[in-house]
Amino acid sequence: MSDQTGLVIALVVGVILIVGLLLLVVPEPAQRAVVATERLDVAVLAFRNSSSWRGGEETLRGRVESRLVGESGINVFSRAQLDALLIERALGTSGVIDPTTAVQIGTLTGVSKLVTGSVYAVDTLAEPTTLCVKWDGGNCIEEAPATKYSVRVTAQVEVIDARTGQVEQSTDTSGSADTTVRQGTAFGSYDSLIAAAADEIAGQVADHLTTTYTRELRYGLYDSVKTKGSGYVGGNETHRYSTTGDVQLIVHFLRVQDGDPFDVEWMDPSGAVVDKTEDVVSGGEWRLYTWDLATRAPGRYHVQGWIAGNQAFDAPFTVGE
Repeated sequence: MSDQTGLVIALVVGVILIVGLLLLVVPEPAQRAVVATERLDVAVLAFRNSSSWRGGEETLRGRVESRLVGESGINVFSRAQLDALLIERALGTSGVIDPTTAVQIGTLTGVSKLVTGSVYAVDTLAEPTTLCVKWDGGNCIEEAPATKYSVRVTAQVEVIDARTGQVEQSTDTSGSADTTVRQGTAFGSYDSLIAAAADEIAGQVADHLTTTYTRELRYGLYDSVKTKGSGYVGGNETHRYSTTGDVQLIVHFLRVQDGDPFDVEWMDPSGAVVDKTEDVVSGGEWRLYTWDLATRAPGRYHVQGWIAGNQAFDAPFTVGE
């Protein structure tokens, strides 16, 4: 078999695989809901530093705060929003967050969760290596001496309930980053690598908080539905129906706890709940809820979704003649 024939076969196989994957992918419903299962007003306090790298604790604190600001369902109180005098008075000079101090901070600021912790170690390493400086057809044809600079940051992160003063989570975590520099080229410093490693830790903290304290789902109202793989695809997303049709509600549970209760409530124009479905769901599952409109009077209705006792969405729709 010639190289050209082999290339053609490889391309055909690749196209078939791509088409197959596209056929299996189920498009998400249009609407997204992120629900905090409890109040998440968060303050990221100062981290302690027992490493030999000066400033590592503030780098990590800042990166964690910045990452949490971008997370849905979490309201972050920045250091600028907090009353610095009251915080310092609560902390005193020790910097240790004991239960009494945590409750005092919560009372003074209104936050519900405090995030803090310690930077245990900042390990740096420089080792000789090579770097490809010339490529041809995807193959390296020339290498040059280089140095690989790497950083590993090890830390402990705590989440404290500011209402009770109790440590709810205490997690040992780490992040790493590296770069390779050709010999003769200035490296600069490890600061940017430490920041990148701190970003990795911040991502882990954000993932842990969202997994523990929030739920995420996608939903949409449609006038027709077809199955695809393990999910559903809605046709013609709409909020207008006639009494001769059915409301088709698709819900995809992206991030929930296995066994979470999920309730669907259908409400008439007066706001009264006229129908209710009680369900139990798990992460990744799809659900289709159908509501018959044959006996409904014209008007504006609502459907609400409740996950783990918290309202996830309220979708209005109208029913005409």
